[in-house]
Amino acid sequence: MPNLQIMSKCPMCDFKYEKDNIRIIEKKEGLITLYMNCTQCKSSLMMVIMTGALGITSVSTMTDIVEDDIERISGNSIDYDDVLEMHRFLEECK
Repeated sequence: MPNLQIMSKCPMCDFKYEKDNIRIIEKKEGLITLYMNCTQCKSSLMMVIMTGALGITSVSTMTDIVEDDIERISGNSIDYDDVLEMHRFLEECK
């Protein structure tokens, strides 16, 4: 993946992110997931950067995830069985 310039300032307070406050959560062929937290306002951001035939796309969202949560959720993914199990659970709650 090319060396990308990512969002360099916090969207909440416009404070410049420090390198130590940007973490790569996942890196796969054509996809990088980043976690950034602002030392000024303490807000956090998750960003996904994808490369493909049409170029580079990024999506970001503010989050309430904190640094300690990253270790706990890393490597965990939702599969079809998880979705079906949640559907069954919600059906029973009606």
